[in-house]
Amino acid sequence: MKHIRFRPWVGENYKQGYQNKKILILGDSHYCAKDENRNDACRSKGDCSYDCMNDCCYKMTHNLIRDEYLEFRSGRKKSEGYLQTILTFEKNLFGYTPSPQESINFWNSVIFYNYIQHSQYKPRSRRKTEAEEIDDYKEAFKEVLAEYQPDYIIIWSKFLFTRDWLPDGAPESPDYTLKAEYNGVIYDTPVRTFKLDAGDPIPAIIIQHPCCRFGKDQVKWHILLKAFVELED
Repeated sequence: MKHIRFRPWVGENYKQGYQNKKILILGDSHYCAKDENRNDACRSKGDCSYDCMNDCCYKMTHNLIRDEYLEFRSGRKKSEGYLQTILTFEKNLFGYTPSPQESINFWNSVIFYNYIQHSQYKPRSRRKTEAEEIDDYKEAFKEVLAEYQPDYIIIWSKFLFTRDWLPDGAPESPDYTLKAEYNGVIYDTPVRTFKLDAGDPIPAIIIQHPCCRFGKDQVKWHILLKAFVELED
């Protein structure tokens, strides 16, 4: 996968899937602090670029889940805000706060990676992105789909959707709108379908990022996610 700069997290049981469904969870981006992991070129440039990236960058996504989130859920690491974001997503998916073992089982059954292949400065402070970089992100995404062939994709970012950073479609033109009802309230969200050269089309639900206020609506997102992935209780 020549366009991938951040190695995806691939759960050890991904081939069996979660409830026999292969799920790709697509995040938005990493944030890179100016710390000892940055090489000299990266420090002097002050921006994330491919020629600055090193092995620590490549392992960032994998290590986020293995060494930080699962350690947090196992009680061996203190909570951080970004780890609570992942837990918020789990609450939305499960409809309740899962046990540590349920979290571990889930993440060992799915894939996770961030779509944007450059680190950002900090939340709500994005680096300038060039058109050719967006094309590169699209190619990276296609490589991940071809390599792992998920059955479902859960996209954490309406930012990517509304700005047409995703392949196969125009902004605000979803293939269809998923609707689900709960206690007389109808919830909806867009679903886009990605097509590979070989294999079945892959549906992708677009949800609010779990770090934002609207992404914390557990009732709404649980009803929609359950309907989308056809989860068992």
